[in-house]
Amino acid sequence: MDTVNTVIAPVNTIEDLRKAVADAVVRAYGAEREYAQALCGTLPAEWYLVEHRDTSPEAKLVHAEKKALFAVLNAARHTNPSTVWARVRKYAQEYIEGVPEATTTEGEAEGESDGNARHTRSLNLRLIEELSTLWKATKRAESLSTKEAQAQTHIASALTALGVDLSTIE
Repeated sequence: MDTVNTVIAPVNTIEDLRKAVADAVVRAYGAEREYAQALCGTLPAEWYLVEHRDTSPEAKLVHAEKKALFAVLNAARHTNPSTVWARVRKYAQEYIEGVPEATTTEGEAEGESDGNARHTRSLNLRLIEELSTLWKATKRAESLSTKEAQAQTHIASALTALGVDLSTIE
């Protein structure tokens, strides 16, 4: 009588599976950060600020990279590629501008947290966002006074000094 030796694969314990999930998250986190940093060296400066409606030549490069990433993620049956892209953009911004520091309100400083974390934007990001808003407002205005036109010139100079291409601001 022939005997057959069968090998039974070990059953993963819940602890093994939990560790596998944690390892996968760490690998994904590291891969997304490395990808974001690499994009900072290949895509235009501040590419992570490009919005989906932007049609500038620089934005077209960003949109092409996003499309390529989505194709790979969709092929791997990822359920929401947009979340990955959002994290990659966030990591790129942190890489270039630094991680925003958390701020607290008076009550939170005394230990009375309401559960709503507040974060500050980097000064560079804040300047770009707020000056861009002013730039858009002056461009939409039907007419500007002499002082407003002078202010618009200074706003344009400030944005240019920050490395913003005025043609990319919608």
